[in-house]
Amino acid sequence: MNLGRCVSTLNYGARSISDQWNDAFIKTNGRRIRLNSRLLPTYTSVNIVHNLRPGDQWIHEGILIAEIEGITESIDVSISTTPLLLSSPKEIFEKCGDGIKEDLERIKSTWRTRTLDEEERNAWAQSGVFVQGPMDRIHLAPGAIIRPCSLNTENGDIAMGSESEIMEGCNVRGPFVMGANSQVKMGTNVYGPTGVGSNCRIGGEIKNSVIHDYSNKAHGGFIGNSVIGSWCNLGAETTTSNLKNNYSEVSVWDNESNTLVNSGRTFLGLFMGDHSKTAIHTAFNTGTVVGAFCNVFGNSTPSKHIKSFTWGGAENSEDYDIDKALDAARIMMQRRDIKLSSEDELNIRQLHKSSTFDI
Repeated sequence: MNLGRCVSTLNYGARSISDQWNDAFIKTNGRRIRLNSRLLPTYTSVNIVHNLRPGDQWIHEGILIAEIEGITESIDVSISTTPLLLSSPKEIFEKCGDGIKEDLERIKSTWRTRTLDEEERNAWAQSGVFVQGPMDRIHLAPGAIIRPCSLNTENGDIAMGSESEIMEGCNVRGPFVMGANSQVKMGTNVYGPTGVGSNCRIGGEIKNSVIHDYSNKAHGGFIGNSVIGSWCNLGAETTTSNLKNNYSEVSVWDNESNTLVNSGRTFLGLFMGDHSKTAIHTAFNTGTVVGAFCNVFGNSTPSKHIKSFTWGGAENSEDYDIDKALDAARIMMQRRDIKLSSEDELNIRQLHKSSTFDI
């Protein structure tokens, strides 16, 4: 699902790997740091990189993990720690809870959140907000709004970005983080760990999923153990299966072998690339992989693998005309006051021409 984008722009929890690394190294004292794009910003990794000096390299099994540019000041650098690298899209939702936990202090600082206090419990209850679990696991950025709802922090924190909103009648279980200007719409049920980016609209039922910036699942329907890219829109009642009827291992598309392979997992939902859309009542099978710039619709269940730039996704699918795909992207982005740049358009056209544009 990283078509045309660096792996570091994918979310570890509710924020991108690169944003978290940038926050971890706001003060670098002029040092230039090179990082493997798949290196996750865990406490351990951040501390190791912090302790590197100019000229030092962190190399693991022949792979460069991190490097501080400059003339070496060290006689010997030996790091035995195995780095935690993002190795597959499935790990994005599987490591969501860890990502939220690892990023929480950075979120609180960067978003300037206010942490609620136990003494506020009764006041919030009188306003219709009922909290099961510690109050100090709720963190609100300026302008965040919580309408009458039920929040559960027994298993993890809940953090809301600036101008975000949880509407009336929602049930949210942590760990859960959503970015600035995002909304949880009325009557939504969220099971953590779940991470939602900025400028998103979510509704229906969501379980252990990661939704990237500017994407919408605003209506009824279920998604679970899933990863949704940016600028996606799931039509009303779009639903994913995340568990097979016979409880067996879920197969998923593998680009290297160009076939479905066993995932080694029982729970696996939908993987969707950037700028893809679904029609109302779309129902996805377990372990479905949808590329970028797809318009998924049809009378039957979509295929388990839908390559990028596809119009349809079930029977009688065809290539999505690139000009129409770009027009749809422009319109959606304009609705958020963002313009598709000429550089981005050129890159998208080049990806469309490529024969290897599957996610």
